[in-house]
Order: sequence, then C-alpha cells, then structure tokens
Amino acid sequence: MQNYIINENIRCYRKLIAMSTDDPHRDEARHRTLVQLLAEEEAKHVKPDDWPNE
Repeated sequence: MQNYIINENIRCYRKLIAMSTDDPHRDEARHRTLVQLLAEEEAKHVKPDDWPNE
C-alpha cells in the first residue's frame, strides 16, 4: 500500500512540475519545492529487489 501512495505522489509531482515548467509566470519557489518533493518521493521508492541482503 505504501508503494502505491509513493507512486501516486511521484505521478502527481511530475504532472505539477510539467505544468509549472511551461508556465511563463511560474512561482520559482513553488517549482523548486515541487522538484524537492519529487526527489524525496523517488528516494523512498525502493523496489523489494533493490533491498540489501541481510
């Protein structure tokens, strides 16, 4: 379930960033925040195959 939420957040942030990128009157602080949030969500997204062996 957690992976689903992370995937949806990533999808949402990518969409908002794309919209912001094309806006000539974009709010730079908001755009940077969206990019940072996307990076944080992508860092959380680890597939089970990528987990180290314990």
